Amino acid sequence: MEHRLGRTLRVFLVVLAAAGFYRLAVVPLVEPRIKLVETGHEMTPEEAAAIRARADRRLAALGDIFPPGSWERDEPIMLESRQMRLLFKDYQSLPDGRVNLVPCTLVVLPDRSRLAEGEAGRTIVMRAPQGAVLEFDEPLDLRQGRLARLIGGSLRGQVTIRGTASTPGADDDVEIVTRDIELDELEVRTGEMVQFRYGRSSGSGRGLVARLKPRATPGGGDSLAQGPNIGGVDSIRLDRDVRMRLEGVAGGFLPGRPAAGAGEASGQQIAGGDPKAAAADSQTAAADSPPVLVSCRGSLSFNVSANVITLEDRVDVVRPTPGDGADQITCDLLAILLGAAPEGQGGGLRPLEIQAKGAPVVARSSQAQLEAKAARLGYEIASRRILLDGNEPVSLVAKGTEMEARKIDYTPGPAGDPGSLMAVGPGWLRVRSEKSPPALARWQQWLRMRPDGAGHVVSIAGDADVAVETRGRLSAAEMHLWLEVIKPVAGTPPREPGAGPDLSGVKPARMLARGMVEADAEQVSARTDRLELWFREVEAAAAPGSPPPPAASPALPPAPVAVAAVPAAAQPLAAAPAAPLAPPAPP
Repeated sequence: MEHRLGRTLRVFLVVLAAAGFYRLAVVPLVEPRIKLVETGHEMTPEEAAAIRARADRRLAALGDIFPPGSWERDEPIMLESRQMRLLFKDYQSLPDGRVNLVPCTLVVLPDRSRLAEGEAGRTIVMRAPQGAVLEFDEPLDLRQGRLARLIGGSLRGQVTIRGTASTPGADDDVEIVTRDIELDELEVRTGEMVQFRYGRSSGSGRGLVARLKPRATPGGGDSLAQGPNIGGVDSIRLDRDVRMRLEGVAGGFLPGRPAAGAGEASGQQIAGGDPKAAAADSQTAAADSPPVLVSCRGSLSFNVSANVITLEDRVDVVRPTPGDGADQITCDLLAILLGAAPEGQGGGLRPLEIQAKGAPVVARSSQAQLEAKAARLGYEIASRRILLDGNEPVSLVAKGTEMEARKIDYTPGPAGDPGSLMAVGPGWLRVRSEKSPPALARWQQWLRMRPDGAGHVVSIAGDADVAVETRGRLSAAEMHLWLEVIKPVAGTPPREPGAGPDLSGVKPARMLARGMVEADAEQVSARTDRLELWFREVEAAAAPGSPPPPAASPALPPAPVAVAAVPAAAQPLAAAPAAPLAPPAPP
């Protein structure tokens, strides 16, 4: 019995020694150690006063980015790096190395190395009154006030992200309100509802992802050694259910309505030639213009670096017009290219161009009586240029004109001017006018209309064929029609700029047809290789009982293409000038 007790005691002592050796030698090697943030001894009153004084100086340097009465103005604790400021009242170190800050505000200053000379840049402020849990690569150093590199974290509850105006006086400040944001070193995201505002415009969506740009480091220096590696915002994305209300966008954002800035020269003329007064008039017109309503089922992406906004999936853009009408675009994808607004027009960004894709894209304007359909649509807002193309034929319907072709490129001219047009065939053009019978033109290669001196010239190539109802038909390999602008009659109201090809303000001057010319008119049928016509205006028919007008020279039959473009009173001359017509330069 005594032998057994001794053996048990020896085994117990051996096990106890082995456990002690394991605890002292092995455990530190195999089990992770928790790095506690050193809180050190309590700060002396002098150290606390120095930290508060330093925070006050840094807060004053930020300017008026915090409203009066906010907690950030009431003696916060502030840590800083070159481009970031972290403000909080209370903090608690967590066992996993993160810190709990209540309340918490992050301030990201603009990266001066990316700004042009004289630019102020945009300061971004993220406020989380309910606090944040953040992770840094080093413990917080309250005594030195130095901010380490931000690795990640989360902002709890309601979060407000605000961006100051890009330049003093610009109407382009930004505000985003959402909840429960997750942070990575170069990404901000949430799946919650998002309300946002840009200047006077506003909107909403669900799910936010903002990607940040790394800070530029001149001379190849180590950016991580100087705090968070954040140099600005690269892109912002809303995942779905986007709604926007764009305010202060002058007429012309959608095809069919002249832009307020399009008549800049005339605006300066009215204002006595003063560009500043013209800019003020344009800004007033933009402020009084109706809003543009934008919606989509899919995402909205704003590429801040490229100044491009992209919307996807059932995109609908509507602008109300007087008389219960609207300008509208429906498409599958819409890209809006932005540019800097002219000086004196509120600053910030304004739309320059839109690109749309769909099956098809449909653009309508009830006020301008315009409808365009194509797989791809491009619209330059300042010049009002419309570009339609795609794998299928495209169409453009305007007041009195209907056209279909493989590709259409049209730029309206000033009031009474038909503008410039290029339509790649095969295609057709139908023209209707109160003063002329309907006309239909067809071509295989192209139809082109462009300025020529004081007038315009219309050219059709590739089995060109023009038929005028009740008048006849003319076909040739190519046709060229020179047009003169009709001078407005004194006392008549000024013409309004058209949205599509408008031939009501021009009249034919001469015409050239070449290559297998066939004419089949009411009074003549002919075949030739070349046909030249000159036109003149004849007086209206005499009233009954009045003496007949003097006999005129025998006239050729009316040219169908000429009749299609002008009142029926225009007639070709029998006597042509000695010099033959030369065709215009090809496109």
